Order: sequence, then C-alpha cells, then structure tokens
Amino acid sequence: MVKVYRSKARLEITASDIDAILASSRRHNEDAGITGMLLFGKGYFVQVIEGNGPAVDRTYRRILSDARHGDAVLLYDGSGEPRRFGCWSMGFSHMEAHSHVASVAHFLQHDHEADPYGFGPDVTLALLLDFRRICSGSGAVAAA
Repeated sequence: MVKVYRSKARLEITASDIDAILASSRRHNEDAGITGMLLFGKGYFVQVIEGNGPAVDRTYRRILSDARHGDAVLLYDGSGEPRRFGCWSMGFSHMEAHSHVASVAHFLQHDHEADPYGFGPDVTLALLLDFRRICSGSGAVAAA
C-alpha cells in the first residue's frame, strides 16, 4: 500500500523539530516495515508512506494526530504498487535547496492554500521521484 499526503506546518518548524520527527518516524517505520520519504518546503510537508496496508494505515493515522502540522490532503491512496523508496525507513530533504529542479520549483510556486488539490498525485509522485534520484546520487538523504 502507498499513501502520499501534503500537510501544512502549524508552527514555525525548527531544525530540531525536524530531527525529532525523523528520529521518531524512522524508529516507528523500521518496527512496522514502513518505508518512504518526507519533504519539507514553503511551510509544507509532503510524504510518501509505503508498506503493508494495516501498517500504512496506522502510520498515517498517527501522523494525522501530530500537532506540528494540519490541513492534511491525501493525494494518493493505492495498493499493489512496488516500493519506490524501499531503501529508506524515512528519507528526508528540504525542498528549497533543490529549487532549480522543475518539479520542486512547481511545488514551491503553487498556491496550496487557494488550490489544495491542484498539486495532484501524478505531479506529487514526480516530485518525490525527483528527490529520490537527487538524494540517492548525492547522499543528501540520511537513510537511517
């Protein structure tokens, strides 16, 4: 099963907040057999969660209850797909560092408030796959 969502940071997210999110996610995901990637930019999170159906559903519900973000939009919810981020319990990258990449620039320029569903599943998957390619080649993603 695969779920992809976008949510808005509720508070000013600091580097230590992101470190805490990643440490907790990686611990939970490893125990649950979940893989994926988390992106952060322009005050928004984008995340792909992959694994067996019940584990993905539990993980997604836990994420939705996290007070550090809200206004979650489920962009994709599917099953029977191969894992695309299987080497990472939770990969991570800041989007602004890669704003020269077309899919990233498109995300950062999109008005998510006015058009919350306009950044659809195909475009979001392209964004995530671009980051997989970028980060796999650069070592920019800690693959704990």
